[in-house]
Amino acid sequence: MLRALKQIRISWPLIVLGVFYTYLGFHALSGNQGALRWADYTDSIHELESELSQLESQRATLELRADQLRSHNLDLDRLDEEARRSLNLSYTNEVVIWLDESP
Repeated sequence: MLRALKQIRISWPLIVLGVFYTYLGFHALSGNQGALRWADYTDSIHELESELSQLESQRATLELRADQLRSHNLDLDRLDEEARRSLNLSYTNEVVIWLDESP
């Protein structure tokens, strides 16, 4: 028994160091900035990049529509279409069929 206590007293720094390295290794793999989280970040980066490209194409479409309504480059057909759409107006003998503009 006395010999076991003496052996523990001598090797306690190694035990503490082993526990510390185990703690660091665990968090290197599964912590907030660990290797497993890194894989999740790369997946979310790809998802966000695809969403960004979709939003950029929508923005380009909206900028084109807005540019057609500017005073220096006024498209009268677009102006008539937007006025009818926002005011819900049409001529008396006219049939209006609205098509879905989403792709």
